[in-house]
Amino acid sequence: MLAAALMLVLPMMSATAQDVDDPITWSLKASAPPSPLKPGDKFTVLLTAKILEGWHLYSPEQQPGGPIPTRISLPADQPFKLADAIDLPLPRTEIDPNFNLETQFYEEEATFSLPVVIAAGAPAGKQEVQVNVSFQTCNGERCLPPKQVKLVAEISIAASGQSTLATTAQPPLKQSAANSPATTGAQTTVLTVGASVPDFAFTDFNGKSRKFSEFRGKYVLLDFWATWCSPCLADMPRLRQLYDKYQARGFDILGLDSETLGQDTDETDQQTQEQAKKVAAAKGAVWTHATAATAVPVANKVFKVQILPTKILIDREGKVVAWVKEKDDLDAMLAKLLAKE
Repeated sequence: MLAAALMLVLPMMSATAQDVDDPITWSLKASAPPSPLKPGDKFTVLLTAKILEGWHLYSPEQQPGGPIPTRISLPADQPFKLADAIDLPLPRTEIDPNFNLETQFYEEEATFSLPVVIAAGAPAGKQEVQVNVSFQTCNGERCLPPKQVKLVAEISIAASGQSTLATTAQPPLKQSAANSPATTGAQTTVLTVGASVPDFAFTDFNGKSRKFSEFRGKYVLLDFWATWCSPCLADMPRLRQLYDKYQARGFDILGLDSETLGQDTDETDQQTQEQAKKVAAAKGAVWTHATAATAVPVANKVFKVQILPTKILIDREGKVVAWVKEKDDLDAMLAKLLAKE
């Protein structure tokens, strides 16, 4: 049946804020040889990700054009540096039809072994080995934006030639308020059902300056998506069916490219923008799309978007009809709304 075919797999949301899990827990452990540590010596740091059931973490060797790979680094402003390549656990490999490429990812638990060397001139005493991780996590129905965390392990270097090693794992740092839209104070501003959507400006994929008010008089589905979000791409052909079915009756879709959601900048380079345009075209998403540079501020400031895909149905007067929930039948929802007219 058509209604079943158009059943969308979409994120769950509450009336006041999105319910976002933290599906990955990171820990750091340092281990040293039995001999005393000194500048020039090497030791191993183990970085472990415990992954909630149903979620997965992408490999640092994930090829471009799909999900965002995990990035692990040691900041330069410390007396430690990588001595060699990071030893990666063996990922699971599958073809993702939404990306049309092979994806590499981890489930349940993954431990990365970092060979670290103590820099020349490292001061004696307690020093912190800091490891930064940038990563993305998804399940079959939604993706969280890329997140950055910092972890530390404490090592003691004794000037006498004796050394001790102590390790501490600092919990992942939460995103700053500037990057995390669901802070406590922001939750009260989330647009609930019946609220009027403030007009906002955006630039479309053709480089034209537009406003959301241009859609007044139509039912509009706001679709927040990104090229790294497999569930987002899976939804596009289904949305195309709805678009073709109801467009003549006053239904439209506004795609909001959210490539940089959760990152430190709203800026995207020309190559990234062109890639987003190609992906949308390949998936049959022929409706209007806002560029990431103009869509991400809307996602953050107006709708407090934290997960992708996020879809919000707006009525002809510009008011929120629904934050479309997981497995909602959007076809039936539209048919019922339009039948009343």
